[in-house]
Amino acid sequence: MEDRDNREGAQPQPDTMPAPGGSTDLGSSSAIGKRLKAYYDDVASEPVPDRFLSLLDALDAAESATKTPKQG
Repeated sequence: MEDRDNREGAQPQPDTMPAPGGSTDLGSSSAIGKRLKAYYDDVASEPVPDRFLSLLDALDAAESATKTPKQG
């Protein structure tokens, strides 16, 4: 007879799998979460490059032009 745990492709037993919302914490309180938040905060606080601001202004102008009814 073949042992269940030694079969190829055997699934982990339920007692070895982390419970939903259990001990595997990947949220903001984990070390990974804290590092990711710190990295994101650094990137979010950087100034927007002038080229991007120019592009956003051009997009706003183009959007406004399409919304404004043409007079004529």
